[in-house]
Amino acid sequence: MRSILLSLVFGVTVTLAHGQHTTGSLYVAPGIQAFSFTNLNSVLTQAGFHEVPMAIGFGTGGFGQHKHLRIGGEGYYFSGTGKRESTSTELQGGWGYFYAGYKIGSHSWRFIPSMGLGWGGNSVSAIRPISTSLGDMMNNQPNTSRVSIGGTFLHTAITIEHDLPGQQYVAIKGSYNRGFASNNEWSAPGLTTTVSDSFSGIQFSLLIGFILP
Repeated sequence: MRSILLSLVFGVTVTLAHGQHTTGSLYVAPGIQAFSFTNLNSVLTQAGFHEVPMAIGFGTGGFGQHKHLRIGGEGYYFSGTGKRESTSTELQGGWGYFYAGYKIGSHSWRFIPSMGLGWGGNSVSAIRPISTSLGDMMNNQPNTSRVSIGGTFLHTAITIEHDLPGQQYVAIKGSYNRGFASNNEWSAPGLTTTVSDSFSGIQFSLLIGFILP
């Protein structure tokens, strides 16, 4: 899925940059993600696990720009681990989105509000210590319970850019991704039956990019 998404992003960006748009850009974007899994966090902490951790992500993206209008897309992979006593909670997943934005400012500093649509998913694993005997393994709950969630979401963001020497720039981007479905169900044998949470969260990224010739 990631390779398909990144190919689409690259293709759209190059097409726009060499078509009616006057310029384009490609960039890399390390960042962090935090999800609003309130109900699942409650179940995890009551069962002795760490809540769903903040994740570190890495993505790529690009855009085409004509005057002040931008059209682009990004794709991310993220993962994180949180430990509580002898248990751990692991998160991994990915998402991607296409967006449209409007550039404000034309000198070395720029401000870009944007909005778009995306799709993604992740899984959370609640891991107990490995049992030391066959009897313990037969009597205890499973050592690992895993839950998954995903779907489409509305992407909103604000980006602040600053030019570097040459055709390069850096930017800070704050995003909020709001899942359309509010009753996605998690199924976790050995931990709980079902938990309802929305696939929503915040994202902060550092963009390092260059302008296409």
